[in-house]
Formats: sequence, C-alpha cells, structure tokens
Amino acid sequence: MIRTIRSFFAVNRKFCNEIEPYLPQAKMSPDRLYDLYEKIVAQYMNLKADQLVVDVGGGKSCPFAKYRNPAQKVSIIAVDISEEELKQNTDVDEKRIANIVQGLPFGPEEVDIIASRSVLEHLESLDEFLASCKRTLKKGGYMIHLFPSKFALFALINQMLPHALSRKVLYFIRPECKDIGGFPAFYDNCYYSGISKLLKKHNFEIISVHPSYYQSGYFNFFAPLFLVSVLYEALVQAVGAKNLSSYLLLVARKKYECRKPLCVEANGGSGERT
Repeated sequence: MIRTIRSFFAVNRKFCNEIEPYLPQAKMSPDRLYDLYEKIVAQYMNLKADQLVVDVGGGKSCPFAKYRNPAQKVSIIAVDISEEELKQNTDVDEKRIANIVQGLPFGPEEVDIIASRSVLEHLESLDEFLASCKRTLKKGGYMIHLFPSKFALFALINQMLPHALSRKVLYFIRPECKDIGGFPAFYDNCYYSGISKLLKKHNFEIISVHPSYYQSGYFNFFAPLFLVSVLYEALVQAVGAKNLSSYLLLVARKKYECRKPLCVEANGGSGERT
C-alpha cells in the first residue's frame, strides 16, 4: 500500500516538476533564495578586514565560509546547541555550544555580522534574540537572516498540527528532510511586519528585504493541490503581500545611537552620528 502511494506521489512530482520552470514566482524559489543568502553574507563579510562573523545555528557546516577573501582575515564562529553537529563542522575558525534563546556567547559590541538560515522560526522569543543581537553587534554591524514566513501555507499547516504528527507528515511526503527538518517551530514574529516592528524597537534599520513567494514545491506530491498553491502564490506576489510570502531574506544594520548633546547642531540642523 505504501509503495503504491509513493508511486502515485512520484508521478505527481514528475508532472509538477515539468511545470515549475515556467512559473514566474519559481524564479525566486527557496533554493535560489538560499544561494542569494550565501552571496549576500559573502558580500558583507568581505567588505573590510578583520571582521568577526557569527553563524547562528552553525551545525555541521557553514555555507558561506568558502567565499572568504583570505586577504581580509575574516573569522567565522559557529554557534549551535548541538555539540555533535558542531564536531562535524570543519568550515569555521571556532565553535561555541550555546542555547541562543538564553543569549549569544559574546561580549558587548564584539561581533561585526550575525547570520542565520532557517533558525529564527525555531525561537520561542524573537524579541529576546534581537535584544541579544543588539548587545553583541558593534555599531553599524549587520544581521542577515533567512527564514520561512509564519503565514506561508506550509507553515500554517505545521502550526495547526501537533509537532509529532507534522514531522511524520513531512518525512512521509519529503523523505529527504529527515536529517535537516522536523524540529519544533514557533514562527514568533517571523513575518515582514512583525520582524520589522521588533527591529525598529531594538534600533535596527532594514537595509534590504528579499521575499520568496514560491512554496508549491511542498505540495508537488498531489498535482491539484500544487496547482491551487501556484495560483495563490501568484496572486500574493502580484499584490506584493510580504506578510504572506513563503520565505524572507532580510539584511538589517544596527544604528549608531546619538547622544543628545552631540546630535543637535547649534543652528538646529541635523545631528551627527556618534
């Protein structure tokens, strides 16, 4: 019976995969957004020399380490709660075992860049994490985060089902996710307006936002469901509803905080950064 179901899924996937290249929204699929994430981190990482970059949820490998410019002498530290996964990571200069929910293991204004991919959705309090990032980052330091949106169709299904059941469904539909997916997800403020509000609260300015609206790949096991998803995401993309995107890639910068006596010029003009 299971073999028959998997064969049925395979036929549907083949049909959907043939359609996918012709979909405008698939031009920025999650896979391509991951590639863009690596390139953006590389861009900021190589901007200047002697930067300290933190790969949050670093795990077994660091996808952007290969882009380091040796002349810039960039240091990368991977932070993860799993000692076993960090042991396999040979891409970074240092590894630190820590539960980032309880704070990043760095001193005040020690870090130049904090980067993560598919991590923020697993945090129970994004507010507390951003507060830790603010404390840890230097003035003018950058955060680069890639994460699924709270209101993506697959995320809504994940939130409605009990964790054990959602994991079984994921593994049955997409067996390739067994080693990389299925962890508890909370999606706390993991949508554009939610995280934008928190960033403003913690004195960050958004530099760029790259949404992906394509999510139909999660539903390619059943062609009619795939086609309904395709129509939905095409509409959402057309109206630019970032809150309903499937994934967001976001770059934010810690603002320079002004001291009031130095910020206001004698003639009432604009202030200076300090």
